[in-house]
Amino acid sequence: MTKTRNGLLAATGLLLAALPTAAPAEVRETPERRAACMADAIMLCPGAIPNKARIASCLASKMSQLTPRCRAQFDKQETAATKTSGSQH
Repeated sequence: MTKTRNGLLAATGLLLAALPTAAPAEVRETPERRAACMADAIMLCPGAIPNKARIASCLASKMSQLTPRCRAQFDKQETAATKTSGSQH
């Protein structure tokens, strides 16, 4: 039990460092994004931790299973990317 708890704490620590840049493309590091998706990453993508790209890919592939709070972060990113690409034309 203690080993499991220590492992989870270690994974959480690694996730804190990795998650801010976890989503595809250019994602800015924010405490809000990290807090919103940390539990989702731990529950849905434990094998991807601590690889940032794998976490992002895993979360994106499980969009329907994400909590509303985490999904909103992906929606924000998509909206921002659409606005940015639209303004370059």
